[in-house]
This record gives sequence, C-alpha cells and structure tokens, in this order.
Amino acid sequence: MIKKKYLIITAVCATVLTWMACTVWHYYRPVGLFSSNPVARAQYIIEQAYVNPLTKEQKTAMEDAAINAMVNSLGDPYSRYLNIDKLSDYKETKQEEYWGIGVSINFDATENAMIVIAPYDGSPAQKAGLLPGDVVTQVDGTTVTADNYNALINKIKSGKEGSVTFRIRRDDSYLTIPIERAEVKRESVSYRMLEDGLGYVRISEFIHNSTEEFEAAISALKDQGMKGMVIDLRNNPGGYADSVLAMTDSLLPEGVIAYLEDNAGKREYFNSDEAYLPVPMVVLINQGTASASELMAGSLQAHGMAVIIGEKSYGKAVGQALFPVTDKTAIYLTGARYFTPKGECIDGVGIEPDVLVSLPEELMSKISVMGPEQDTQLAKAIEFLQTQTGQ
Repeated sequence: MIKKKYLIITAVCATVLTWMACTVWHYYRPVGLFSSNPVARAQYIIEQAYVNPLTKEQKTAMEDAAINAMVNSLGDPYSRYLNIDKLSDYKETKQEEYWGIGVSINFDATENAMIVIAPYDGSPAQKAGLLPGDVVTQVDGTTVTADNYNALINKIKSGKEGSVTFRIRRDDSYLTIPIERAEVKRESVSYRMLEDGLGYVRISEFIHNSTEEFEAAISALKDQGMKGMVIDLRNNPGGYADSVLAMTDSLLPEGVIAYLEDNAGKREYFNSDEAYLPVPMVVLINQGTASASELMAGSLQAHGMAVIIGEKSYGKAVGQALFPVTDKTAIYLTGARYFTPKGECIDGVGIEPDVLVSLPEELMSKISVMGPEQDTQLAKAIEFLQTQTGQ
C-alpha cells in the first residue's frame, strides 16, 4: 500500500514538473533561453505567464516603468523619460507664452528635492521672491521625492488660476513661499543706455526670438553712440544652443566659440566669423547663470573680449537632445559635454568671475529692475567700463 502511494505521489510530481518545464520552455522559446535582452525576455514572460491577461493600459505602464527605470539608473539630473503626458508637458514648457509660475527647476537626487536654477524675469516666481539655488522640499505640503517629482511638476503647472506653495531651504533657513499662477510671457532681451555712453543688455534666457531681439538691441545702442557694454546674464538658466551660438558669434572675432564632445570623444566645433563688436564689455553672472549663458560668458572670457563680474555660475556644461522612442514618447538625454575655447569643461564647477562682487540676497529677485544705486554688481561693471572708455 505504501509503495503504491509512493508511486502515485511520484507520478503526480513528475507530471507537475513536466508541466512546469514545458511551460517555462514555451515562454522562453520565442526569445531564446539565453537571450541577450533580459528586459524583452522579462516582458514576454510576464505577458504570457501572468495569472491575469494584461490590458493595453497595463502593458503601456509596464513599458513606461521599464524605460523610466533605465534612464533614472544613469543618475543624471538632466536626463528623463517622457511618456505621452510628459512629452506633451515638455512641448508646453517650450511655448513662449503659457500659464504657470515661470521658473526653471531640476530634480537633485542627492538633495531629494527640486533645485531652482532661476526664475524668469517678471514671472510670478520672481515676484514671490524665489531665488536661484533655493531647495524646494515641499509643494503644497507634499514632500518632494524622486517618485512624485513629475506629479508635483504637473501640480505646479495645473490650471490657470490659484496658487502653489513652496517650502524651501535657503542656506540654513526654511521659508514658505506662496506663488500665484499667472500668464507668463517670455521676453528674453531688454536694453537701455546707461550713463557715459555705456549700453546695458539683459538676456534672461535663450529662446527662439532672442537672436533677433539681441541684434536689434545692439543696433539701437550703437546708434546712440555706445562706447562700452554690460551683458547681464544673471539668473539666466540657458536655452537653445543655436540662439546662444549666433549671439556669441556677433560679439567675437574669428575663432572657436566652443566645442562639444560625445561619449566616443568625437568633437564638433562652433566657430565665429570675422565680424565682432569692438567695444569693451563686461558680463554679469551669478549662481543662476547656467548652461547656454555659461557658454557665452566662458567664451567671451576665454577670448579676452569681456571681463566677468559677479559670483560663480551654476556649473552646467552638458547638452541634452530629444530622442523619440515612439511617435508619442521620447527620451530627453544628455548627449555631450561642451568645452570653452581653452578646452575647459565647467560642468559641476562653474565659471569664476574675474572680479568677485556679491549682491545682497534680498535684492536677487530685483535684478531686472534695479539701477546701479542698489545693484552693486552693475555699479562695479560701470566703474570698470568707465576706466576702459576714458570717462
């Protein structure tokens, strides 16, 4: 009797093991048991062997999660996966008129928080007192994490009315800053003539119309007899490479503006022509001067065409591009580093000013509207240019 039971149990176990082996072989076979693509293999196993049939929504969510995890594993604060909703949001942020609070923000994994690169000139964020370098730890009472970062960004941008409240850390202090949403119109270039024939051009970011606006500003100031020029790049978070390259070209004599280097060491050089602006120049920078604005400042400094005054810049010298995954999704990926004409990469380092001048914290959000009476950095720029123009 015992022997018979043993034979029955053995037969059942053999049947189960045979079924399991056949099942595993069935699910592995189409992609190969030793496939070199474990992600595709894992996806196929789940789709075929999971106890419940997967819906289309589940399959999409699974693909999004896998791609998102791959990009996040890079540990790069600038690279991210854009699913259908996020790609739509990305395109919306590139519009030059929109509703929101008007600020450039990145997620910092080491801080587990949002880091303010710079508020846009005249934006609700600037008017509320948000400053470059502020660490946003909470949004409307919700603590910022890597998992909810994108959801909180959507919350910040949602709706055309109402406000959003930031809890920020600034140095060793914590502040609560409510910001009213409003229509943000991105005007990137403004200018005026200062005393003693000194022109002042402020570039708040590099967008599509910046080159045309910059050329018009330079032309107008030259018509007014400009003898020297201040270029204000403070709180400028960057923007389009083609815009900053064209604008820097108009200032530099013939030579290298900058070059890019990819992961294979391949370089792409960007050069200026013979035409340039033959007046003494000062460039104003601070910790909100980032990316494309650092490219302009670094190139002018390397060629000896401008003196840099202010505080050390942000330190972003990597470029991103949009790589389509499907017709409705993409990866926004860091693809190259850029270098100054002297071969320096200031990523994570920043540009050191030639003349260090600090600005009181309470005046940081008023840069675009202050005169030299309050603006110590602008006053120093004027003082320097006066010595260069014989004033």
